Formats: sequence, C-alpha cells, structure tokens
Amino acid sequence: MKIEQHLSRNELTDKQFLVIAFETVKNLGWRIRFISDAGVIAYTDNGEHSWNGEITVKLDVSGAIVQCVTISSLPTDYGRSEAVVRAFIFSFEKLKSEINEDEVREKYKTYKKDFVPPYEDTLKPDIRPKFHFFGGLLSFFKPATGYFFTPILIVLNILIYLIMVYSGVAVFEPDAASMTAWGANATIYTLGGQWWRLITGYFIHFGLIHLLLNMYALAFVGLFLEPFLGRVKFITAYLLAGIFAGVISLWWHDNTVSAGASGAIFGLYGIFLALLSTNHIERSMRKGLLTNIGLFVAYNLLYGSFKGGIDNAAHLGGLFAGVMIGYGYYPALQKPGKALLKWLTPILSVTVVILVSAVIYGKLAKSDKVTYQKQIREFYKIDTNALKVLRKQENSTGEELFRALQQGKSAWNGGIELITELDKMNLSNRLHLRNQMLIKYCRLRIKACELIAQDPEQGINSYSPQIQQINAQIGKVLDELK
Repeated sequence: MKIEQHLSRNELTDKQFLVIAFETVKNLGWRIRFISDAGVIAYTDNGEHSWNGEITVKLDVSGAIVQCVTISSLPTDYGRSEAVVRAFIFSFEKLKSEINEDEVREKYKTYKKDFVPPYEDTLKPDIRPKFHFFGGLLSFFKPATGYFFTPILIVLNILIYLIMVYSGVAVFEPDAASMTAWGANATIYTLGGQWWRLITGYFIHFGLIHLLLNMYALAFVGLFLEPFLGRVKFITAYLLAGIFAGVISLWWHDNTVSAGASGAIFGLYGIFLALLSTNHIERSMRKGLLTNIGLFVAYNLLYGSFKGGIDNAAHLGGLFAGVMIGYGYYPALQKPGKALLKWLTPILSVTVVILVSAVIYGKLAKSDKVTYQKQIREFYKIDTNALKVLRKQENSTGEELFRALQQGKSAWNGGIELITELDKMNLSNRLHLRNQMLIKYCRLRIKACELIAQDPEQGINSYSPQIQQINAQIGKVLDELK
C-alpha cells in the first residue's frame, strides 16, 4: 500500500521546510534512515511483528511530496499509511507556528553535518556517468559516448610513432638526437625558447615497448575516467598534467632528453586517486579501484627509482598535477547542473597550472643551469679536437708527435680553466661533482701527454706501465661521467 499527499511550502525556504520536516519526524518517534538537502526517509518503529511503513518527504518547487509505503508482511494496512501521512502533515503544520528563525538556523547547521553524500541520496536521480566496458580490441580505438578523446590520443600516438619509424627512427631504442629532432623535451632547446616541446614531448616515445606500455595504461585509465570527467575536463587535464610533468622534469634534471605520455597519464591516475578519496565514485567500487591504481602508481614509481632511463620526476610531476586538478574538478562534478562550475573549474585549472608552469619555466630559462649546459658544449669541442689531433699522430714518433702532445696539453689546460669558471655558477651538487670529475679527467690527459713526451720515440701507444695505469684511470673517470 502506498499513500502520498502534497504538502504546500507556503513561503517557507528550503532550510525552514527541511528543519521542520526533520523535527517532525523526530517528534513522531520515527527511525530516520537518512536526511539530505532533498528531504528525509524514515521508518515507523512499531516492532518486528506489527505494521510498519517507510515515510518519504521529498522537496519539490512548491513544497514536498509526503509518502508512506507499507513495508510489513501484514495482508492489509487498515488505513495506517494514510494515518501516518496525516499525522506527519498535522505535526508539521503545528511545529511550523512554534519554531523561530534562530532555531531553524542552528538546527540546520547540526542536521547538515549528517546529510548523506549527493550520490548516495536516493531522493535525487543518480546523474553520475557509468563505467563503459567494451567488447573487441578495435573498440579501444574508436571514439564513443563517454570514451571520445582517449581513443583519439591512442591513435594519434601510434600514428606519430609509425611516421617516426618510417622516416628512419629506430623501432626499439631511438637515440637522443632523433628524439630531440622530433620534439622531445630537451633541456637546452626547451629552456632556450622552444617551450612547445613541453607538449610535443608527450606525443613521441622511445621505441615500441615504451609506446605500447603507455597506450595500455592510457586505455585503462581513460576507459574509467573519461566518462566521469566528460570530454573537456578529461583532455584539459591530460594536456595540463603533461605540461606540468615536463616542467618538473626540467627542474629536477640537470640535462635531459625526455619523451613519452607517461607524465600526462600519471596525471590522469592522480585525478582518479583524488576522486577515489571522495564520494564521486560509487562506494562499492572505491576499494578495488583504489587498491589497483595505488599499486600501479607505487610499482611504477618504485621501478623507475631502480631502473635507469625512466623519468620519475615527470611521473611525480604529472601525478601531483593530477591530484590537484582532481580536487579542483570535484565541486563541479558534485553539482553537474551548475553551468558556472562546469566551465569555471577547467578554466581555473588551466590558469593555475599554466601560471605555475610558466613561473617555473621562466626561472629555469634564466638560471645558471641553462647557461652552463650551453657553455659546457665548448668543453666537449675542446676535448674532441684534442683527441682528434692525437689520433692523427697514432703512428707518428719524434718531433711531430711531440708537437701534437703539446697541443693536447694546451687544449686540456684550457678545458680546466673553462670548467673552473663554470663551476662558480649556482649549480646543483650533481653538476659541481661532475665538474670535479671533468677537471680530474683533463689532468689525467695532461699527465699522459707529459709521460709520452718524455720519450716521443715510443709513440702514442706506449706500453709503459705508468701510461697504462693513467689510461685505466681515464677509463674509470669516463665511466663515472656517463
């Protein structure tokens, strides 16, 4: 049996109506199931073997629908559902004339603390997007409702990789020069004015395995996350996280050539982690998703810490940006009907991330690190030219070899002067240590030249124990400099 009746608002505000309704239920001794800003659901408490009903008071524009549904196993309710509705309305009208505005204000504050989260409120329609599961491999590459930009990004990354390979870039392990030519995030170039590498860098990959792993991760997170965020928020978050990841990579590394979508993808996982800490995702799914995504993030960060060639700085930068963007999006996701919030949150996210990234980028571009990386090239030219001169005299002896040795000594002494000057800059500890290793390298080269010059007739490939020992030391220094 279900009985319902409309209760007019009579100029009461939502707060006044709700407080009076909550107090009425309380005064009637009914057991409250939950309260929210949409109304209340309660039960009569007449004992297990007696008649009981579920009472729903649901706000609408002009007042509220008061409804009672029989929930006992008795064959008939003998008009009890109707009596419950009448009792509620009578008590409501009576209390309305007794309660004052101050009481309403204080009681509302107390009741509000117990409001159920919006997506657990059965008095409201569940407007959350649902997860989309697909059938067949090709469905991962086809744009669909709730899964639009994810497949576009996957296909775009694959196409760019195929074009790179077709142009001659290595299939599995492209070198830094090839990646830089194709737009990788390279310290000197990016901070030298080519800021667009912060975007192009996460559309190219260091080989097939790198691409496949990233696209798998993107498909997984996009399949779940894009329906929740919507197209605009999703692609905005992806691009912003990728940019911030690139900037953090530049900040952390002294000199890097970085590429791949993982920074942007970690940003999406960061958003997911942020939303999993809220009520936006169904409670039944939170624990499993939080465990899986937490393990994925932790494993990748831990793996990157022990294996060389993985840009964990970009991963952490993207993850941090994603978490911040996720919490920034949350108010709009809670209230999808608010047009202002719908557009304000992406705009604010873009503004904040771009401003922060621009500030960091601007400081890095003017830092000694960039000047150092440009000027250190001169040292490598000096070293390369000195080695070329000596190699030309590989089969020479006597005076001709002596002149080449003197030229090499002069070059490496110049290298020491250059490094000593560069070491005065405001650099990271890593670069200061590297400078000391370069100076040690130059001094070993000079010492080798001096020993060979003592007996130039022996030639440059002398098997003197002293020279062999110095060459071994030079090899060790070069290994440490790699």
